[in-house]
Amino acid sequence: MSNSSSRPAVQVNGKLLGTGAVLLCIGGAVLMTGAAFASVALAQAAKKWIDQLEESPSQMAQRQLHQMMAAAEAGSKAWREQTA
Repeated sequence: MSNSSSRPAVQVNGKLLGTGAVLLCIGGAVLMTGAAFASVALAQAAKKWIDQLEESPSQMAQRQLHQMMAAAEAGSKAWREQTA
C-alpha cells in the first residue's frame, strides 16, 4: 500500500520550545522552594502547638489506651454476667 499524498513535516519553533522548557524548569524550582517553605512553617507551628499542650501526645495516647482497655474489660465482664 503506497501513500500517494505526502504529508507536510511538522515544523517546531526550537527557540520557543527551548524557552518554554526553561520556564517550566524555573517554575518547578519555584514550586519546590515554596513547598519547602510551607512545610517548614507547618512543622514549626505543629511543634509550638505540641509544646503548649498540658500533656504530651504520648501521655494522651497512653491514658486513652488505659480507658479503652478498662471499657473493653467492663463490657466483657457485663457480657459474661448477662450470658451466665
